[in-house]
Amino acid sequence: MESSHTMADLGERPDATFDLAAVGMAFVSLDGILLRANPKLCDSLGRRLDELEGRPAQDLRHPDDAEAALQHIQVLREGVIQSATNEERLLRRDGSPLWVAVTRSLARGPSGAPLHILEVIHEIERYKRSEEARERALAGERAARIRVELAEARMARLQTITSELARALTPTQVADVVLEQGLAAVYADAGYVALQAEGGMIEVLLAPGYPEESSERFRRIPLTAALPSADCIRTGRLLVYASQEAFRAAYPDAPSQRWAKTWVVIPMKVGDRTIGALGVTYLDTCRINQDDRAYMCTLAQQCAQALERARLYEAEQRARLAREEALAIAAHDLRNPLSAIMLVATSMIRAAPEDEAGKRVRERAQKLKATAEHAMQLLHNLLDAAIIEANTMTLELGPCEVDVLLAEVAEIHAPLAEQKEIKLGTRPLGHPLPLTCDRGRVIQALSNLVGNALKFTPRGGAITLSAGLDGASGRLSVADTGPGIKQEDVPRLFDRYWRPRAVRGAGTGLGLYIVKGIVEAHGGTVSVDSKLGAGTTFSFTLPVKPSERASPQNARKPAR
Repeated sequence: MESSHTMADLGERPDATFDLAAVGMAFVSLDGILLRANPKLCDSLGRRLDELEGRPAQDLRHPDDAEAALQHIQVLREGVIQSATNEERLLRRDGSPLWVAVTRSLARGPSGAPLHILEVIHEIERYKRSEEARERALAGERAARIRVELAEARMARLQTITSELARALTPTQVADVVLEQGLAAVYADAGYVALQAEGGMIEVLLAPGYPEESSERFRRIPLTAALPSADCIRTGRLLVYASQEAFRAAYPDAPSQRWAKTWVVIPMKVGDRTIGALGVTYLDTCRINQDDRAYMCTLAQQCAQALERARLYEAEQRARLAREEALAIAAHDLRNPLSAIMLVATSMIRAAPEDEAGKRVRERAQKLKATAEHAMQLLHNLLDAAIIEANTMTLELGPCEVDVLLAEVAEIHAPLAEQKEIKLGTRPLGHPLPLTCDRGRVIQALSNLVGNALKFTPRGGAITLSAGLDGASGRLSVADTGPGIKQEDVPRLFDRYWRPRAVRGAGTGLGLYIVKGIVEAHGGTVSVDSKLGAGTTFSFTLPVKPSERASPQNARKPAR
């Protein structure tokens, strides 16, 4: 076999090209011994020639590249390839790596047997450094792009959360929105919303991702419990545990310490008061960076504000329910005495003699009856307002002819209009237009509008009831020649209990509120057009066909 470890077997001494080459060159035996190195290679590696010759070439290669170099040499020895170039690292005297491109070719003897390997070594350190710098820049760019995309996705998710929280009315609905959307935004596996409750307790509203058994066990816990949610609420501090060991040491009784690996608990604050905690849990070990923490704190803040709104809403609903119940009881208790007073007053009017003394009795009885009727009307208005506010108004729907409705309302109010010297008339539609509505409620709405007009129209003025078509709806209007309404007062005209400053003390401020409630229960709309000194026109629409908004529970046909 033509193989040797000595220069003698190389034949003639390498010529000047080898020694003067501007690139590193070396002869390596087939069993991997460095036979000869030129000055350029010695200079590149910072080694003397006697340190290189006779040394295993593998000693000069970086450990991570040694195996690939051996495979490279093997395919050369086996004749698979004649020459090839490979990028690898050599080791300088100080141990630092040097990137080179090594072109290896196999030298053969006269018989064709392999003799040794010639290595031509080009330094590519600058190229590799620039390539590494470019890769780092690209990696930094990719990371920055990912951060931007993540921030945009989180911001979009936050906008969705804000929108959905605006519609959440109860604490449980708030918790559901925050946990469903928020956990997805931070790629968490589980979480919970815990609220501080009465009696020094903490109540967990929802805990998606947690085993049902542990969720039920820790649904209500004392504020003094050795659990992360209790610590967070007591101290108002953000808690982050990225180590199972640290978490177990702090909370050995926490159910999640057996299956989770990363925990974040964020205080939910309203002002300086901590009202609860938002828990975020991961099954794997995660690094929670500052962006993650800031986003989670924003989620907790949004949750806290929405929970406070829900709490106030529930308190307001309870107060309203209590008020309406008290009102209903009072109305029921007062209705019978008022009816009795009106009955007695009517009897006194009929029984009073025709003489002067009887006249005085009748006048007083009429005042008594009018006062009782006014009180009864106030009770009816209060009850109607309560029904409207609770959205429980029941409509007896049936066909009603528009012109007949207008004539009936005008007839009801004609005596008062005549007494106040106001011209009350109608402008009929002139052709049949049957509306589907609750006849009694529509007459009540029109009567409230006419009553308002009679109250504010001066003597000698006029009030006109009219009707017309407005698309697929009928439009009913009450126009007067009164003083008009200030534009700044118009948006509040239909608010409950609201009255303009100039007429404070006149009525309860429920008439227009009831009109709006009746109209909207039919699926219609109400509007007003007024100019100071030129009068006011109130209008409302009613559907010709039954409205989809008049749902089955609020609308029924009258019994035949």
